[in-house]
Amino acid sequence: MLVASANFAALTAAFLMMAWGTSAPAAQLRTGSVVGSTKDSSGNPVAGAAIGIISPERRYAAVSDQGGAFRIDDVDEGVYELVASAKGYQLVSRHQFGVQADTTVALSITFVPAAASSITTLGTVLVNGRQALSRASAPTTSLQPQDLADQGIQQLSDVLSQQIALTMTRQLGGAPGLPQSASLRGPDPTETLIEIDGHVVNNNNTGDAGLELLDPSIYSDVQIVYGVGPSDLVSANTEGGVINFRTIDPTARDQGLIRFSAGSFGTYAETMQATGTDQRIGYALSYHRYTSQGEINNFPITNDTTGLTDLIGSSILSTTTLAKLRYGFGISDGYVELTYRDTAAYRDLSGPLSTPDDPNNTGRRALFSSFAGAALRTNSPAYDVDVSVPVGSRGATGIAPANITVRHMTSLANQSVENIDPALNPYLLNSADKLEDNSIRYERTLQNGTLSFAADVRNEILTAPDALAPATMQGETQRSFVGRYEWSANRYLHFTAAAYYNRFDTFGTLITPRAAVVWTPNGDTVVRASIGTGFNAPLLTELAFNPNLTAERVTAYELGLERRVGAGPFGGRGTINAYRTNLRDTIFFTVDPTTGALLTLENLGDVVYTGAEFRYEQPLPHSLLLRADYGIDVAYQQGGSLAFNPTAPNVVPDQQFQGIAPHKGQLALERYGRQGLNFNVTGSYESQNNELNRPAYFRADASVWTRLRKTDVALTGRNLTNIFDDKFTLPRAGPLYPTPIGPVTTDAFSLQGRSVTLTVTQHV
Repeated sequence: MLVASANFAALTAAFLMMAWGTSAPAAQLRTGSVVGSTKDSSGNPVAGAAIGIISPERRYAAVSDQGGAFRIDDVDEGVYELVASAKGYQLVSRHQFGVQADTTVALSITFVPAAASSITTLGTVLVNGRQALSRASAPTTSLQPQDLADQGIQQLSDVLSQQIALTMTRQLGGAPGLPQSASLRGPDPTETLIEIDGHVVNNNNTGDAGLELLDPSIYSDVQIVYGVGPSDLVSANTEGGVINFRTIDPTARDQGLIRFSAGSFGTYAETMQATGTDQRIGYALSYHRYTSQGEINNFPITNDTTGLTDLIGSSILSTTTLAKLRYGFGISDGYVELTYRDTAAYRDLSGPLSTPDDPNNTGRRALFSSFAGAALRTNSPAYDVDVSVPVGSRGATGIAPANITVRHMTSLANQSVENIDPALNPYLLNSADKLEDNSIRYERTLQNGTLSFAADVRNEILTAPDALAPATMQGETQRSFVGRYEWSANRYLHFTAAAYYNRFDTFGTLITPRAAVVWTPNGDTVVRASIGTGFNAPLLTELAFNPNLTAERVTAYELGLERRVGAGPFGGRGTINAYRTNLRDTIFFTVDPTTGALLTLENLGDVVYTGAEFRYEQPLPHSLLLRADYGIDVAYQQGGSLAFNPTAPNVVPDQQFQGIAPHKGQLALERYGRQGLNFNVTGSYESQNNELNRPAYFRADASVWTRLRKTDVALTGRNLTNIFDDKFTLPRAGPLYPTPIGPVTTDAFSLQGRSVTLTVTQHV
C-alpha cells in the first residue's frame, strides 16, 4: 500500500508540472477567425443553431445558415468555451478551444436530440479535425452502442468489461447468462449507480443491476461518469460513479434499419428499428430478438449424487422492445415524451452452474455437481413520462435561457427460478421489484455559468420471499434535493459547487457537498481537481438482517490532466486521472478468525480505494486511430479484522480485495472511414487477482466491416485468443487468496470460447 501511495503522489506532481509548464506570459491580444459547421447525429445540417464562443471577458455569437455553416471574424486570441444550441437539440457546452492571431479555427459540431435522459453534456465537437477538450468537472467516457451493434456486438457487457477503472463483477461464473454487474473504482457493485435514461435502476435486493443481457441496438449512448465530482444531478448514493444507458431518440428525418446476425454456438439476432418525426410527433421504435444455443448444449454429465446421466445446456432466448413517442410544443423547445421498454428472457443455467468434481476432467459423462433443470425467467417492463418546458424570454435566436423538466418512471423487475436452491445466492431467487421515480429539474444558462436545481422522490417495493423471510415484502422511500452552480471566474478558472440533501426513511438524512475547479492555462490543456462526498445506503435485505445499519460514508479526492500533444489533424490527446476514496462505516459481516464462520452484519472498518487512469489517442493517416488505456485500481480494508462482503468475499486487512485486478490495460487500432474497409483490433490485459480468479491474461477481439451503399456488412471475432475456454467453473482451481486463517481456495471462472459473428444491416 505504501507503494500505491507513493505512486499517487508522484503522478499528481508529474502532471501538475506538465500543466504549469504550458503557461505563457500575457501578450497583446490580436484576432483570428472561427468557422464551422453544425449537423445532427445522422449527418444532416442543422440550420438556425445559435453558436456562442465565450470567455469571462468576451462573447461572440453567430447563427448557422441553411447548410449548417457559420463564421465569426475578429475574435481576440485566447481560450474560449463553445456554447451551441438549436431547437429540438440538447445544449452543447463545456468544450474548450484556443484562438490564435491571424489563424482560422475550424469547428465541427454534432447535436443530439433534446432529451431528459442525459446526465452529462452530450454532443461532439471537433476543433481542426480533433476532439475538443472538455471542461467537465469529472472524467467521463462515452460508448457508442449503435456503432457496436453495426459491428455485430450482441451484449454491451462484453465491451463494458474491458473498460479501465471498471470491473464487471461475475458473482457466479463467467458464462453468458449468469449475473454480471459493474463496479467503478472499487470492488462493490452496490457502490455504482446504474441508470437507464437517467433513472436509477439499482435494486434493493443485491444493490446493483444485472447488465448481462443489455442489447446495444436500443441505446444511443452509454455515459460513464467516474467518481463523485459535481458534474451530474443524480443521487449521491454512490461511491464509484454512475453509468447511464440512454435509449435511442426520435430523429429529425425518417430512417430505419433491419439487421440480421448469425454466429458461433448457434447464435442468431434480428433487429427492426425505425425513428423519425411527422410534423410535431417524433417516434423511435425498436424490436430485437436474440437466441443462442450456447457453448454447452445437451452435454451429458454424471450426477455425483444420483450416479445417473444428466443433460445440461446454456441456451439463451431474449426479446427487447422499445417504443418512444414525443410531441413537440410548436415553436418552443418543449415536449411531452412517452417511453415503453422491456426485456423478457429465458436462460438455461444448468450448464453455467454445474461444476466438475475434478477440475482436470470436464469431458462428457464426467462426475459433476449437477444443476440439471436450472433456469431463470425474467422480464423488466418500464414506463416513462417526460415533460420539458422552456422558461424565460427568448433572444434573437429564439432559444429560451432556462427549462423545467418533470419526469416519471415506473419499472417492474420480475424473475422466477427453476430448480435453483434459494440459499445458493442472493441473485438467483424468486423476486419482484417495483420502482417509481419522480423528479423535477430546473436549469438556467447565465452570462458566465449555469444554475441547476433538482428534486427526486424514489419509491421501491421489493417482494422476495426467500431473501426477506419471514417478511416477504419491504419498501423504501428516498428523497433527494440538489443545487449546483457552475461559473467562470476568468478565462483560466472555472468552478462548480453542488450540495445534495438526501433523506431515506430507512436510516435518516445526509447532506453531501461537492466542489471542483477546472484550470485552462491555454487551449490545449485542462487541469481539473475535485473533492466530493457520497454514501452507500444499506439494502433492504441487509436491514432485514440488522435494522440498525446506517449508510456507508465516503470522501473522494480527484486530480486530472487532459492535454493535446502535437499540432494539426494528427496531434494526439492524453488524459491522466488520479483519485483516492476513503470509506467509513463500511457494511461487512464479521467473521470468526478461527473458524471463518459469519457472525454479525455491522457498520465497521475503513476502506480505501486509490488509483490512476491513463488514456491516450493518436490519430494516424488513412483515418486510423491508435488508442491506449491503462488503469491502476487499488482497493483494501484499512486495518480492522477479517470480514466478509458478499460481492467481494474474504476482506482481509491491508490486502487487495479479491476479484479486483490492480492493473488493467487496453490497446486498440481502429479505422473509421466513410469508404472502404474499416476495422477494430483490440487487445485487453488484466493482471492477477482479476474477477475470473485466474492468472494475468491477454484477450484479443477484432471486427471488420464495410458499407455498400445503404448496407453494412461486418465480421466480428470475440475472444480470439480463446483464453479460459474451459466451458465450466472449475472448483478450487483458482489462485489461493491469503487470509489470517490461512490460504483460501477460489473457483476459476471460464469465458465463452472463440466466436465469430456475421452481421448485415440494411438502412432504409
